[in-house]
Amino acid sequence: MIVWPRMQNVLLGISAFVIVTLFWSEMCYGFDAEGMRYSIKFTEHIQFLIFNFVCTALAITAICYRKQYILQVRVCIINMLILLGYQIWLMVAFFQLKSAYTFTIYTLVPFVAITLHFLAIRYSWRDATDVIASDLHRKMGKKQKK
Repeated sequence: MIVWPRMQNVLLGISAFVIVTLFWSEMCYGFDAEGMRYSIKFTEHIQFLIFNFVCTALAITAICYRKQYILQVRVCIINMLILLGYQIWLMVAFFQLKSAYTFTIYTLVPFVAITLHFLAIRYSWRDATDVIASDLHRKMGKKQKK
């Protein structure tokens, strides 16, 4: 049974779920001359598929480091940078294809995941400083008793 005792794990779980939704979502759609609708999914482009896999794996890895706060922060920062590159690549695709296609709201998912990772970093960092402060307080208490 998985226990979600910390807020950062909940935020990272939501982020992983949001990124996983891109595997089944449309990136953009358009209409041909006859009025037929056609679409492009994220999984049809290998670079977006790789970004989806890597970002999902890093979000799940960050959840697994729930007791190692500093390592969890580092994994989140790496994932944020990759998500930023993903969002920039989607923006480039938008400006290249905006005359022929209409982009969906799912193209903003990396930005949402970046925001969730940033909030998770804040909670994780707060927990790390609490652990460090309690260790220092315990060590200082032992020195004063001697």
